[in-house]
Amino acid sequence: MSIQIKEIALYNKQGQKRIVPFMLGKVNIITGKSKVGKSAIIEIIEYCLGRSEFRIPEGVIRNHVAFFGIKLVYEQQEIIIIKKAPEGNALSQSQLHLEVGTNLIFPEIVDITTNSNDESLIDYLGSLIGISANLHIPSDGQSRDSLEANFKHARTFLFQKQSVIANESILFHRQNEQFIPQAIKDTLPYFLGVIREDQLKLEQELRQTKRELKLLQRKLQDAALIVGNSSSQAGTLFEEAKQVGLIDETLQVEDSNYVLSCLRGTMKWKPYSEPIFETDRLQELQSERRALIEHIAQVNDQISSAKAFAAEAVGYTHEANQQRLRLETVNLFPDDGDGQHHCPLCTSRLGDVIPSVELINNSLVNLRNNLTSVERERPKLREFLQKLEYQLQTYKEEIQTITNAMNSLLMEQQVAEEVKEINTRIARVVGRISLFLENYQEVHEDNDLKIQIAELEGKIKLLEQELDKDKKEELLTSALSRISTYMTKWAEELQLEHSTSPYRLDLKNLTVIADQEERPIPMYRMGSGENWLGCHLVSHLALHKYFIQRGRPVPSFIILDQPTQVYFPPEKYEVMEGLDEELTDEDRLAVSRLFNLLFSVCEELQGNFQIIVLDHANIDSKEYQDSLVEDPWRNGRALIPTNWIEEGNY
Repeated sequence: MSIQIKEIALYNKQGQKRIVPFMLGKVNIITGKSKVGKSAIIEIIEYCLGRSEFRIPEGVIRNHVAFFGIKLVYEQQEIIIIKKAPEGNALSQSQLHLEVGTNLIFPEIVDITTNSNDESLIDYLGSLIGISANLHIPSDGQSRDSLEANFKHARTFLFQKQSVIANESILFHRQNEQFIPQAIKDTLPYFLGVIREDQLKLEQELRQTKRELKLLQRKLQDAALIVGNSSSQAGTLFEEAKQVGLIDETLQVEDSNYVLSCLRGTMKWKPYSEPIFETDRLQELQSERRALIEHIAQVNDQISSAKAFAAEAVGYTHEANQQRLRLETVNLFPDDGDGQHHCPLCTSRLGDVIPSVELINNSLVNLRNNLTSVERERPKLREFLQKLEYQLQTYKEEIQTITNAMNSLLMEQQVAEEVKEINTRIARVVGRISLFLENYQEVHEDNDLKIQIAELEGKIKLLEQELDKDKKEELLTSALSRISTYMTKWAEELQLEHSTSPYRLDLKNLTVIADQEERPIPMYRMGSGENWLGCHLVSHLALHKYFIQRGRPVPSFIILDQPTQVYFPPEKYEVMEGLDEELTDEDRLAVSRLFNLLFSVCEELQGNFQIIVLDHANIDSKEYQDSLVEDPWRNGRALIPTNWIEEGNY
């Protein structure tokens, strides 16, 4: 038995729990009036089975429920999954509480923890029911990505919502959403078992083997091309080897064996040693040269300044001497005298010092002192200039020495580059000769390459036989044929229109076809809600019967929402009690046939299949009443307890 549902649980914010139990391996019916929460059960279960999107209808349930939980049973173990409602205006929530064990009880609200998320849950449940590694690879020419079937795809076969179960255009859950139809077409063959469990492994092995074969074939092709022109190519390589000095340039081609012998001899070539070039030393010299150039500039500036100063001193001395000689000519510049008690004009002695005379005499004394000072400093200036010029010459000699050293290093660098280039040229020739000799040997002297190619070709042939697409199509046709047998039998039991013809599942168009002799009748052309409902029931029941018989990894339950809606007047459906007397005799018989089919399928599958019916109808038959999991949700009974609402547990 694969996964079935044992209980669902709701928690309000005060921690009170509402638990709805289900019977394993049987038909479970929840009946009640409209707007009591029946249809929300599908959304709750799907939310707890790893769908992050929160689609619980707005209203009482959202206002009063804080956590949603489900208890699953798989073989001997139980699994409890609890998810918190999204907070605020959030549209999704993926964190969850997960417990696995036996005889589990839903925990108190304070004990609920977050220990997993939807993605991990999908992986866990998929692994638990045996979904193996698989991959649907689209046919050549199709641009969509490859798709791996997982537990989310298995959910497609578990639900038939009220808006789907009697829809003439949509057969599967969420079939009207983008990308879902193609996902159903791509993954259903896996769930039907027409794809080997080791399909993905074999396909990967086939792709890897083809890649290896392609590489070896290209290698063989290159080798064959080389060998095909071996004579001319060997001669060309012989001449190239002579040009780069690998072979004596005086040798001449004698025969092919002689050429091959010479070429093999070139494999002993060793690269010439390259001179060691001191890059760091060159950089040091460049730094020293730049420093010397700066020193020379500084000395030149000092020399220019000193020479300018000397020129100014000479001019001053010349002018001052000219003035002194003119004063001496008129005896205004005596060599002796105290200067303050003699008149500078008549040289007579003065009794009192006259201020103007004192100033004239002081100026004359200063002139004499300056002339003496200039004459005294002139030798020191010449000595300073000589010192600077000597230093300048020393710097020039040092910079010449450095320049010579740099030129020597650059010549060594050039030589090293030339040797490197020669080694590179010779290495290229040696490489071509090596490739030629290697391929020549593989084709002429070594048969391993051809043997490897033959082995890979044989392996690919075997893998392709095991992955034969035609065989896959045959298996798919066989599976759909068996499913068609079940559908046809049950269509007759339901007395559907065209039930005298075979019914089948059309995987290409995701619909049901009745194959009449004149033409096939698709579901949407059958007319009447009863026929559409019948197509949904027989196709999904047939799929689940096939899944269970073949042990396929799909949960063993299905939830049907409002299957009897087509038998009640739609304008009165919501306010009716769903009792037998509200149906016509003909519709009462049709509803009876419907539930008889559900009961018989569950009984036939011997407890391995669970059907949960959420319905308005309340049929007065023992088998129906025994299948009710709770008293009818009427007169205050509903999914949300009345006291939760009365107590205002928001």
